[in-house]
Amino acid sequence: MTRTALALLTAGLLAAPALGATPDPKDLVVPASELSKARDLVRKLGSEFYREREEAFLELGKMGRLARPVLLEAAAADADPEVRFRTARLLPKAGADELAARLATYLADTEGKFDHDLPGLKQFRTLVGRDEKARALFVEVVKSPYNLEMLQAVDRGPTEGGRAISDRRNLLWNKMQHRNFNGRMSPPQQATLPDLACLFFAETVVPSKEVPRGMFNHVTGAMFVQQPASMSALTNTSAPHAEAYKRIVGQWLESRDDPNDLNQLAHVVGPQGPLRNFPQSLPLLRRIVTTEGVYGYAKGQALMFLTQQRGKEEVPFLATLLGNDTLVTSVWFGNVAGGKPGQNVQHQCLLRDVALAMLLTQTGQKMRDYGYVFPQGQGEPNPQSIGYGNYAFPTDEARAAGMVRFGFWKLKQSLAEPAPAPAKDKDAPGK
Repeated sequence: MTRTALALLTAGLLAAPALGATPDPKDLVVPASELSKARDLVRKLGSEFYREREEAFLELGKMGRLARPVLLEAAAADADPEVRFRTARLLPKAGADELAARLATYLADTEGKFDHDLPGLKQFRTLVGRDEKARALFVEVVKSPYNLEMLQAVDRGPTEGGRAISDRRNLLWNKMQHRNFNGRMSPPQQATLPDLACLFFAETVVPSKEVPRGMFNHVTGAMFVQQPASMSALTNTSAPHAEAYKRIVGQWLESRDDPNDLNQLAHVVGPQGPLRNFPQSLPLLRRIVTTEGVYGYAKGQALMFLTQQRGKEEVPFLATLLGNDTLVTSVWFGNVAGGKPGQNVQHQCLLRDVALAMLLTQTGQKMRDYGYVFPQGQGEPNPQSIGYGNYAFPTDEARAAGMVRFGFWKLKQSLAEPAPAPAKDKDAPGK
């Protein structure tokens, strides 16, 4: 179905829903008498008389969705090329009428008792729910022909769905920019909450690997989380559709695995970010740290947020990173570790360095004792606010020595722990 047909459909139907629609989709079944009438008219499309062909064409157009099953058959398999051509021309309007009828039936089903054959609805109900709040948001989503088009593509499979998502991202992003038309600036258009909800829903359903990057490589779904409509719903529980929208965002966060998304999400899932209260945020932070292809600074940011929120509870996870040599950042110090006066010295800070620093501060130890160096005038970082970029090992040898020292410290801790009590033998004598 063309975008023009979808636009006419949504503008007409959803501005003033069709009267008399019943909630049961079974009532949409085309009667046999109408199908028979449509077949007679399709045969006349191949008449040798032009007037008869034209009259049949007009009558089929008036039948709309009632002729659609017959039109589909004829457009695909009729032996007469003119019949195939004319029926194909009638199909867009018949398809729009069919979708309009299904949407009207869905709108009439206020209690959500029936299953409806609508683009994306089956998966939407699985991810978001069937209650009134989920239903109300879906109704707003399908008011846009662009959203309907994307949902139809998603239903056709991940390849078409991925292309539609990529196109929709870029269209939304372009509308949000100032544009120059012959010297006149066009103001940016902010994305609406239904548009954002539909995009995040589609990205949840379609695997990230199926979404082509296109010419705007930097545009990802993560760039839309902090748009005004999204922020209002995420931070204000009384905002329209806030609850249903949060359900979508939670599912979307759980599905994120593309490094481009993760790079950007590293900055919005922190203690002060709009996503901090989502239960999916902590697993997401760990996924950012461990996913191949994510930038080092994003991994460092995610690790910092994890430690700030969870403290000692993240010690086991931090310990798994002590062999990770991902470069997080390059640190510049003035006159440190052998530098001459006035000379800046650069040191590399690896992910394993950040993890060890956080392990030390969380276990009450001093980083300086393990060979770390700091900018002049700075002391040990606060365990509650430790980040990265303001400390480093001056040499590879110092790093290796620090790691060995921590290994010995862990060994001492394990030896100092009391041995577990032996299990009681239920079969022992006297028991």
